[in-house]
Amino acid sequence: MGKIIALCLLLFNTTIKGRITDARNGDPVVGAVVTIKGTHLTTQTGLDGSYEFKNIPDGAYTVEIAATSYESYSGAPGDIQLQPAERRLKDVVVTGRSSGATDAGARQLEKASDNVLNILSTHQIQLMPDVTVANVLRRVSGVTVDRGEDGEGRYPVIRGMDKRYNYTLVNGIKIPSPDDKNRYVPMDIFPSEMLQRLEVIKSLTPDMEGDAIGGVMNMVMKDPPAKLTVSSQGALGYSQMVLDNPFNTYPHGAVNHQSPNEIHGISYAPPYTGFTTNNLYFSQKHPLPDGQLGLTLGNRYLHDRLGVVLSGSYQSANRFTKDHYFSMSPQPTPLMDNSEPLMTDEQYRTYSTNETRFGAHAKLDYRLGQRSRISFYTVFIGLNSYQSRFITDTGNTSSLGTGSGSRDVTYNYRSRTDLQSIYNATLQGQHALGQRFTFDWSAVYSKATQKMPDRAELSLAQTFADSAGQLRPYDKTSNQYNLPPLVSSLEHIWQHNSDQDVSGYLNAHYKVGQFDIGVGGMGRHKNRDNYFIEYDWSPAGNDEHYTGDLSQVAMLLKKASVQDDNDYKATEDIEAGYAELRWKNERWNILGGVRVENTHQTYNQYALPAGQASNTTGSQQYIDVLPSIQFKYKLDDKSALHLAYFSSISRPGFFEIVPFEFPGEYFTETGNPNLLHTKANNIDLRYELFPGKEGQLLLGVFYKHLVDPIEMVYNRPATSLSTIEPQNVGKADNIGGEVVYTHYWKKIGVSANYTYTYSRVSTPYKYYYAIPGKDTATLINKTRPLQGQAAHIGNVSLLYRAPKAGLELQLAAIYTGRHIVYLSQYATPGSSMDYWQRGTTVLDFSGEKKIGNHFSVYVKLNNLLNTPDIVEMDFPPTTAIKQQFPDASNRGDRTLVEKKTFGQTYLAGIRYHL
Repeated sequence: MGKIIALCLLLFNTTIKGRITDARNGDPVVGAVVTIKGTHLTTQTGLDGSYEFKNIPDGAYTVEIAATSYESYSGAPGDIQLQPAERRLKDVVVTGRSSGATDAGARQLEKASDNVLNILSTHQIQLMPDVTVANVLRRVSGVTVDRGEDGEGRYPVIRGMDKRYNYTLVNGIKIPSPDDKNRYVPMDIFPSEMLQRLEVIKSLTPDMEGDAIGGVMNMVMKDPPAKLTVSSQGALGYSQMVLDNPFNTYPHGAVNHQSPNEIHGISYAPPYTGFTTNNLYFSQKHPLPDGQLGLTLGNRYLHDRLGVVLSGSYQSANRFTKDHYFSMSPQPTPLMDNSEPLMTDEQYRTYSTNETRFGAHAKLDYRLGQRSRISFYTVFIGLNSYQSRFITDTGNTSSLGTGSGSRDVTYNYRSRTDLQSIYNATLQGQHALGQRFTFDWSAVYSKATQKMPDRAELSLAQTFADSAGQLRPYDKTSNQYNLPPLVSSLEHIWQHNSDQDVSGYLNAHYKVGQFDIGVGGMGRHKNRDNYFIEYDWSPAGNDEHYTGDLSQVAMLLKKASVQDDNDYKATEDIEAGYAELRWKNERWNILGGVRVENTHQTYNQYALPAGQASNTTGSQQYIDVLPSIQFKYKLDDKSALHLAYFSSISRPGFFEIVPFEFPGEYFTETGNPNLLHTKANNIDLRYELFPGKEGQLLLGVFYKHLVDPIEMVYNRPATSLSTIEPQNVGKADNIGGEVVYTHYWKKIGVSANYTYTYSRVSTPYKYYYAIPGKDTATLINKTRPLQGQAAHIGNVSLLYRAPKAGLELQLAAIYTGRHIVYLSQYATPGSSMDYWQRGTTVLDFSGEKKIGNHFSVYVKLNNLLNTPDIVEMDFPPTTAIKQQFPDASNRGDRTLVEKKTFGQTYLAGIRYHL
């Protein structure tokens, strides 16, 4: 504790104020206690280091200032510089690296980093309104996250580069994905409270794996603390949509986790009675409140040589979503010298989803010596989702009641169980041989799985007209027409997949003067497999009515694929090596090098449709040379210029190069065995200013040139199915700028970022039109943005922090500009038929209040404006659409395709920290 004794001769009532800063770097000293001796007048310095006493009576005063880790200092009141306290033991100074758990620590890591990156600290993450890592990522500069069926964010898009162009690390180690088709990891699986910090890395160095064009997400989990730490939290909440709507559920225990053929063998012919239908009996319930629990324990033992941390998290949430969806034909209607989109159905969908998210991680590190340690880290993360989906399809409303036996409305009921998990175990060592040579190594085992047992789907058709074309009467008592709906089809699907990695990493460094020579490499063997079996049933006759009991319906087995074309095994072997050279002095930090990666992928498809036997097996192999260089010039102690160039790639997903056909939520998804990997050259330039412990100003521009970018294209193959398929689309350019600004004025602060991205790719579209006697199509080139790239992205958070009162508040807004979500194969000279998501503004609020020394209470309120997700086609509604689907024609310049509404969510909890 330091003291400043100042004799103030005051002639009248006045104000004493000033600003306290660190004498070394000018950073504000936050939370210093300032007291006027002999009185009860006490205050604390704010986030900018300022303090103030108003209306002080005349007289002489002694001002005392207490600040942890600072020496005593004498001087006049006002702006004061405090000298840090230095603790030395036998002339050995012990230094440590910031963990990034605090905002100031995160700024120091950004300041010292070789990469262009952004970091969110534990403190920032804890205060945010978000409880999953996916939603936390929305707050980072240049990152957008589209919401899924449950309203939660899932897959991030970094700098306009779609989710396929990014990869995910845990503690610097790449993890596999439980996604059934792709490499990218669903980030909603991770509870945010398990993180020590979150890094979004936007430029690659030679020691990093090279398959990222947009960026890399690194989740740094909690490290063993320096002393005993116990923290826990619990919370309850609700979704407004769940409060306002009936929540539908099915008996989760009724789901068979193995298919009949898995149980009885591939030669087994399952009867209809061998299938349960209990998971198609839905009930309306008012679910329990949303809840979450968390616990972290940590300490050091054996004279601080052994560190241990254990952490666990559990979250349960219920979400209800309304979805108004208009189904479009992938092929437009041919008209003379024109091409118009064809709308076929109008659907009202509801999703009732229960999600259980859980995670546990443990880390042990043991210090072998002053510069050598080994550590073991393991984590298990899971997300179980149980979803009930109802669809009412009104079809073409103009045909209501017309035609003999017209079936004008169809109903679809689906239960879906989705069980995802990720496991990782990593053994690492860091060692030093002498003063110049250091090396580190990692041995890694990881496995990600997804299980979707017995996805059951029942389709019904309501007959409104009799054989003479007369409308049937409507019975208000039973709320149905006098004949129950007819059974159209019944489907059961079992699917499960796994992605297993065995990896090894080695890095070595040798220092000579101002030079640091680094070499290293890694190897990974990946096994990927997918199991899929589908059982389709159709009614035995034309008059099988559904009265609520499927056991009374006569059904015939239409399809039972013993080995499906979606069954496959795949392997991937990656070997990589790099060399780098660093030169560093007081001003310059230059790091350059080259990385070489060899990729070998194979797949074995067990069964294929007729005529595709040549694609039963396949492989891809390629070698990439990836140079990079980073220049960092220190302008002064607080600012620097950062210039980076790196070459990188993006590999296709395993499923994407397999010639599969898989029924998706809206389209049939297909593979493309001719798909090539994407190559890119990337440039970054950024000005970095860190004026205080938590303040920052980052101004940057970036440029990316892509060869063979991969995009999901809306297609119509010979089978006339509506499909989306991954395709290479030539070349593309992506350019943009970013600004990040954080500043505090006493108790008030603002944290804001804005990113502008401009991308262009030229691709051929089909122009479909009619001529007398035949329909025809020609190709026209159109230039458009990359899929998923929003031109404007903005975040602004208004912060209030009162350290003395222990109160922190945050009002946060996120703006995501309009962007393409699906690509069409068709266009006219004046307009394309791509699907665009309208720009959205989401407003959230959070706050936390300390109670005593160990407890605090908090609230998190999300989507306060109830912002919907709206998907549109940049094509004016046609006359046919206006007549038949008026709800899709509210705007004269665009055609509505989909509108999802999620509602607000509320959460309140209590936190304990020792």
